[in-house]
Amino acid sequence: MAMLVALLQPPPAMAFDPTTLTAALFVQLGVLALVLPLMADGRGHKALRWGGAALAAQALAWGGLLWPEAVPGSVGMAGVDALSVAAWILALQAVQCWLGPRWGLPWLWALPAVAFVAHLAAPSPPWRAAGAALLPALVQGGLLLALWMPATLNAAAGHRRWRLTLSLPLALLALLNVVRGFMALDPSVDLPTLRGAHPVALGAAVLSGAAAATWALACLSAWRAETEAQWQAAAPADALTGLANRTALEARGAELLAHARRHGDTLGALSIEIDHLQQIQDRQGLEVGNACRVLLAECLQALARPGDAVARLGDEGFVVLLGRTRADGAQAFDRRLREALQAQAPERLGFFLDVSAGWSLLRPDDRQVDDLLQRADAGRQRAKAEGRGRLAAEPGLDAEADA
Repeated sequence: MAMLVALLQPPPAMAFDPTTLTAALFVQLGVLALVLPLMADGRGHKALRWGGAALAAQALAWGGLLWPEAVPGSVGMAGVDALSVAAWILALQAVQCWLGPRWGLPWLWALPAVAFVAHLAAPSPPWRAAGAALLPALVQGGLLLALWMPATLNAAAGHRRWRLTLSLPLALLALLNVVRGFMALDPSVDLPTLRGAHPVALGAAVLSGAAAATWALACLSAWRAETEAQWQAAAPADALTGLANRTALEARGAELLAHARRHGDTLGALSIEIDHLQQIQDRQGLEVGNACRVLLAECLQALARPGDAVARLGDEGFVVLLGRTRADGAQAFDRRLREALQAQAPERLGFFLDVSAGWSLLRPDDRQVDDLLQRADAGRQRAKAEGRGRLAAEPGLDAEADA
């Protein structure tokens, strides 16, 4: 009976204090730091290991707050700050592995180091305390910038989902740390240190846990996208449309190029992109965007001759290699493609669909099919610059050849 009464008693209130939160965060970060690299299974995935190392550095920083007696005083806090900067560098390396080069990214590498030196050289304790709060805010803000910086010409834009997942807690955490920094400069206000029980400090600890969890989710999401891209690159066909991918196109393109050289034939290329595809997806969703890709792929396959090669390159690019064709052949193919899209898109999609395209012809100095494709891509960019919904020739051809 006594046991039953004890079970029916309400549980004691959980202690919501900085020590408890810091200990929980230290354990959480440590576990995630161990688990994430193991997910890579020793098969590359450098970014996943960088992400785990960033969590490990952050776990050590929180451990320094949990056990201040290990290295007391200003030396210990400087070590905590240094670990936070190290976590930033490792996290930035992980992001760069996934997203590739970003405009302005080199400046962000130096930003925390400069702030760290300025923090150590602060003239008075209030300024040093403010720097201790503003330094992580700067780190978190810099990581947000890195996530959303425009991609360079050779980099992928990256999946938005995992970047959004990570951005919200990072933004809130950076804002709280800015508040802590300004409060530290006011002598009439108790400094909300991460070792104290101030609501701002408690909020920072809670949001740090949320940021750690979302960082792990973002790592796994980006790792999944990276793995899927590797699988698709290894497969001979694009999973969505069934068209040849880049690997298969390179093999088939080499055959067509060798055949054209051997027999003195011509070889043409069309580079095609659906107009305003990103806006279509933003308004109506990814499924509608994929339906646009599938419809274009079906039209291309239906119009291609047995000796031609049709492929999907990247997210939005489509390519057709036309054997034994000249300028009028590329223009005729483009005209038939537009007629097919105008006839089928309203019924299949509920709206009209148009494309921008560029074309090129084999030159005597072309060594590989990529030379041909690059000029076709330049023609496509020209078509987009001139208003989209049209065909444009590669640079150097007469303007009268444009459709």
